[in-house]
Amino acid sequence: MPIELQSKICTSCGIEKPMEEFSKNQYGKDNRILRRPVCKECYSKKVKISPKEKKLYEAENPRPKIGENFTCPICNKTKIRNFQNEIVLDHSHIDGSVRGWVCSSCNTSLGKFHDDINILQRAINWILKQGLKLFSF
Repeated sequence: MPIELQSKICTSCGIEKPMEEFSKNQYGKDNRILRRPVCKECYSKKVKISPKEKKLYEAENPRPKIGENFTCPICNKTKIRNFQNEIVLDHSHIDGSVRGWVCSSCNTSLGKFHDDINILQRAINWILKQGLKLFSF
């Protein structure tokens, strides 16, 4: 039986806080509750999508239906949409503007880089610096 943590460190403010300060996000293996990596206080400061802009965007650019193909504009992978959260509406946390539909993996990746072009560029530079290392399995 996994040990449940009593606190965690917010990935935004860097402060260790009680677990209750982090919103429930989803359920993991064995119905284990997973919490957001950002505390409630920091999460509340993020700029959300304007409901009006979201509605307008979705009217002109509907999300692919379950069973339809979707090609992510970031990773360029074509996926058949099987679940509700596989394709998400990406937006800027700086100004709330809608950027478009992307796969959940790419959306999460952008979020982990905090929509920061400098961090993304450093990641690119890191990969380029390391060179293309081929692994044989």
